[in-house]
Amino acid sequence: MKGRWAELRVGVVGAGGMGSRHARNLLGRGAAVVAVADSDPERARSLAEACGGARTYEDGAELVRDPDVEAVVVASPDPTHARYVLACLQAEKPVFCEKPLATTVQDAEEVVRRELACGRRLVQVGFQRRYDPEFRALRRAVEEGLVGRPVLFRAWHRNARAAHGPPGSNEAVIVNSAIHDLDELRWLAGAEVEVVHAVVGRSVDPSLGEGILDLQVMQLGLTGGALALVELNLSAGYGYEVGVEVVGDQGSLSAGLPSGVVARREGRCGVSVPGDWLARFEDAYAAEVASWVDTLRSGGPPWPHAWDGYAALVAARACAHALRTGGAVRLTAENPPPLYAA
Repeated sequence: MKGRWAELRVGVVGAGGMGSRHARNLLGRGAAVVAVADSDPERARSLAEACGGARTYEDGAELVRDPDVEAVVVASPDPTHARYVLACLQAEKPVFCEKPLATTVQDAEEVVRRELACGRRLVQVGFQRRYDPEFRALRRAVEEGLVGRPVLFRAWHRNARAAHGPPGSNEAVIVNSAIHDLDELRWLAGAEVEVVHAVVGRSVDPSLGEGILDLQVMQLGLTGGALALVELNLSAGYGYEVGVEVVGDQGSLSAGLPSGVVARREGRCGVSVPGDWLARFEDAYAAEVASWVDTLRSGGPPWPHAWDGYAALVAARACAHALRTGGAVRLTAENPPPLYAA
């Protein structure tokens, strides 16, 4: 970077829905999108033009090697994330990676090892719920002891329909979608998933494929003794809704409940529910990217970091194992390296 107040030159890998959203959120926030990579050349050109005429690549690795690119956003398909993040670490370029950080625990471990070798935090993971105003307010209330000691976290994550078509496998459902809920629990509770007691599921939408359990319920135990229940529903039908209730020994807190203007018409009283995650978390997506740019320009460490991505993936894989085997899974306690302790 040319200096503390210089415009950050960013390359975006993946020109789909999330890549386009992040690219547009970067504009006007002290950053310029100077390169776009996508396996679909036309899609790359379209986003590049929308960003003021950025260069285009078909391979994200070429974009990372571009000397004019100072930092990278990775929003390509999930299985490619680790590859591009590792390329960024090799080039010692900061990288904002959409969740998941990787699709295998081994790849996530390699990212952490490479970053530790760099000696500084270069990776931010796109767990945007940490930037949502409601969830941030709830976390502050928990930290202030407003409801006493938390004993139960109950989260729900509902999509009107599977976001990107058939997920392919039940593990993909967890690693792509439930990983948000698992990170949310870690962050809100200030604790780790210690044991997966049970994961059960059922098929709601048969068109997703035989054996795909698009409704899954997870029962977890957290370090410190609290319990957690997560409902993940890819086929809720009515819209997109994410929320959490924290039950303490002196009361409860909720976030993500319907809010806004209440309309009474045609024999009904209610509020609108967002159609998808882009609408529900529009402000959070903008805030996380703005924070990333500001952090890089000021020289601070990005957050959520690579260890957050690794820990959430370990928990997701444990849930997938519990669903597959029908048994409980106890996780090995791990302390983050000092680089991630702050």
